[in-house]
Amino acid sequence: MGPSGAGKTSFLDVVSQRVSSSDPGASITFDGQNFSMRDIGSYVAQDDALHGFLTVKDNIRYSALLSLPHDTPANVIDGVVKNTLRSLGLTDVRKNRIGAHFQRGISGGQRRRVTIASSVVTQPQILLCDEPTSGLDSMTGYQVASAIKRLAQETNTVVLASIHQPNFETFSLFDKVLFLAGGHCVYQGPTNGVVSYFAKIGYPCPLHMNPADHVINIINTDFNVAKETGILDHERVQQLADAWIAHTSSLVSSGSESDERSSTLMTSNSPGTTVGGFKTVFEPLRIRTEKSWSYRVVRELRRTWILTKRSALIIRRNVILAGIRVWMYGMMSVLMATVWLHMEKTDARVNDRISAHYFSVAFFSAMSVAAVPLYLEERPVFIREHNNGLYGAGAYTIANTVIFIPYLLVCSLLYSCIGYWAIGLKSSGWAFCRFIFYLFLSLYAAEAQALAVAVILPDFVGALAGVGFFIGFWMCVQGFIVRTSSLPPFWYYWAHWIDYQTFAFSLLVQNDFGGETFTCATLADGSCHCSVPSSLIPRGQCAITGGDVIKSLDIPDFAPASTWAHCS
Repeated sequence: MGPSGAGKTSFLDVVSQRVSSSDPGASITFDGQNFSMRDIGSYVAQDDALHGFLTVKDNIRYSALLSLPHDTPANVIDGVVKNTLRSLGLTDVRKNRIGAHFQRGISGGQRRRVTIASSVVTQPQILLCDEPTSGLDSMTGYQVASAIKRLAQETNTVVLASIHQPNFETFSLFDKVLFLAGGHCVYQGPTNGVVSYFAKIGYPCPLHMNPADHVINIINTDFNVAKETGILDHERVQQLADAWIAHTSSLVSSGSESDERSSTLMTSNSPGTTVGGFKTVFEPLRIRTEKSWSYRVVRELRRTWILTKRSALIIRRNVILAGIRVWMYGMMSVLMATVWLHMEKTDARVNDRISAHYFSVAFFSAMSVAAVPLYLEERPVFIREHNNGLYGAGAYTIANTVIFIPYLLVCSLLYSCIGYWAIGLKSSGWAFCRFIFYLFLSLYAAEAQALAVAVILPDFVGALAGVGFFIGFWMCVQGFIVRTSSLPPFWYYWAHWIDYQTFAFSLLVQNDFGGETFTCATLADGSCHCSVPSSLIPRGQCAITGGDVIKSLDIPDFAPASTWAHCS
């Protein structure tokens, strides 16, 4: 406990190994052994990071599936989930969705309990809670704290919780308390010993006053001078810290207290510090031994499969994500079909055909921004679950890839089926299949780029701006707006050749124009006029080949037989 800025969250971050020390010699050990908190603990952050389109039970159940051993029977997992729901008072709302944009969900107190349940159901030996009652009214906060204690007693779990300023009922639930002020320990011990200790050092608690409020008032450094004593607050905090060190030192030297009290926090600067009271609290814990290589492989494969099923469920329930995007591709395909309707194979329509391919690549690239909100919504959940050791980045990436490949393929197929034949592109079944495949690769690359930008710029506005910048940048160096031969060398030798739009556009043009012939216009004087240099005019034909068009665009002319090899 402590006022704002006392170091409560920092303390939990250090204990949970979420931050590394600037001192290379510093370490956190358990019984003198190095350990990973991910193996024995779970962390509940202040923010509720949950999947809004999943129900209360879904969120808790998937946490259990991801954390419990892969050979755990299904009925055992269901029993653990059921008991967790009951213990946290969530049974009645187990079928309710958490809630997301445009969808009403459960209350704030219930969301907090679901967050805690998602960590408790993993059966950790240590549960670290960073202000579990933050943002809740006093009654709801008491219910949450009471549920945590009940679970701790039922599952024999050690709970370390930071809390700002609880009411008396909530404060009484805790067995021990550690008061922090400005990073210093001013008291650590049983909660029922707070009043007597502070009275002993000259700060008696007024009658009918909450001991927690009394101590917070004493150690609060938000004001410069204490009205009662005229002492600067930071000086008073230092005096309190020194008094606690003197108190614990006298206990150790006299040997009059139990081992639990003698293991109290001595000083924040002493090497090999033992956190007071925690030694006996942690005594039942045992560090889990490292599993075999084959066990870890099976575990990761199972986690990947579970994440895949969960992602599929989220997409199925997220109508805004799935439905609107598919509708957009369908409508844009109809628009394209009506604008570029039935293009003849003439020289006059060559530029129109080229622009149709350019538009397809540009549109698919622009639509990739729709992936940004999805990732930013899932990012807090991923960070929470990843930091708690439920799965790694590899399993998450593979699962999302497996799910989104069919979805992106459906979008590409819908766009192609409506637009390809109506436009009048190359009349060939293989050419149609290649058109779908090239568009799919373009869309997949654009989506991957959008996710990469969202990782670097996790802010919504920043991510959209970043994705928009890259889309515009790749369009400039692609080779259509400015011909490849006209690009400055600085942009040509690196940007042009790492641009996914370059290859998507080139492959679409080759697929459509390869092996085709386009009739040129015959002027009044009988001469032949073509928009690009023709290889057929010397042969007496007033036409151009698809190869002539490809050459004019500075695109290497790959034979149809080698197109797939080039793509791979």
